[in-house]
Amino acid sequence: MPYRRSSVGVPAPRQSSKSAALGLKHGFAFFALTIAASCLALAKTLPPATLKSAPVLTLPVKCEVGRSCLVQKLVDHDVDPGRLDYRCGTLTTDGHDGVDIRLRTMNDMREGYAVVAAAAGQVLRTRDGEPDVSVHERVRVDGKDAGNGVVVDHGGGWETQYSHLRRNSILVKPGQRIAAGQTIGLIGMSGNSEFPHLHFSVRHDGKTIDPFTSSSQGSPCNPSAAMAGSLWDRKAGDALRYVPTAVITAGFASSVPPKAVAQRSEVQPRLSRTAPVLLWVDVIGAKKGDIQKFSIDGPDGRPVHFEQLPVDTGGLSWFAYSGKRAPAGGWMAGRYTGRYTLSRNGTVVDKAEALVDIL
Repeated sequence: MPYRRSSVGVPAPRQSSKSAALGLKHGFAFFALTIAASCLALAKTLPPATLKSAPVLTLPVKCEVGRSCLVQKLVDHDVDPGRLDYRCGTLTTDGHDGVDIRLRTMNDMREGYAVVAAAAGQVLRTRDGEPDVSVHERVRVDGKDAGNGVVVDHGGGWETQYSHLRRNSILVKPGQRIAAGQTIGLIGMSGNSEFPHLHFSVRHDGKTIDPFTSSSQGSPCNPSAAMAGSLWDRKAGDALRYVPTAVITAGFASSVPPKAVAQRSEVQPRLSRTAPVLLWVDVIGAKKGDIQKFSIDGPDGRPVHFEQLPVDTGGLSWFAYSGKRAPAGGWMAGRYTGRYTLSRNGTVVDKAEALVDIL
């Protein structure tokens, strides 16, 4: 019998739903929350004349999308309470005004992944010094929702903003001219954040623009959109292709680990021969009715656990686990392999593998 099984849908996080606009006063940086709601009713696709002045955007992070980092959220196009990304999917939260590119673990944040300017321009405003602490632990961010950040002016009314950067990592100053691809800081978890990520936002004349479509926030979504009108260059567009569902990370434990990445141990445990063995996963965009398969093989390659579970609610963030108590004589010593597969309508949408030593 399984030791315990559970699939827990995590409600779509509210953090970073509206990025804060960086301001500078008397030499001290401060943030004023962007009032996005007033823009939604007037949102329309930008005219061709305006697009001629738009910057061509390169990838704003130095990580490999799909491997060392993932796209967690996109711009919200639903003008009503609710959420719709530019493809009419749910890879966003209500009012979210940017693109969240996240790291998989806290260790990845400490290792350091660069945030770079997506286009050449002049630095307008910066802020640094905010701690990299989950908003659930910090509780109050005192209006500094974007945490440590940088705003860059690209001319013609165009700006990009880089939020939630790692504390004391910002390398640029207001007034400085910077080139596309120049490092401006590191991915962090400062401000109103639950996981290490870059919140990248684009504005034109103060209005939020979706870089995947060049349309204003709240403009109609399109389920077959192939990034027509995208502001990304070809390389960035390929890296940031639409992936509605992905496994963030997987691991082993002897008891159910915290769902919050900031509270999880970063050291892969060596489990006791008499302890339960659980395989857990974090998933972006699991949907109700998806089929999860958990399997664990022993050091001799023989299966010691298998369970198939439906996703009962799904959500932008999804945490699930399955496992088994130790047999009467204890587990065989050696390395165990865990595999997780997520399928939708008979097709595998993503999978993951994890290893653990039992001594």
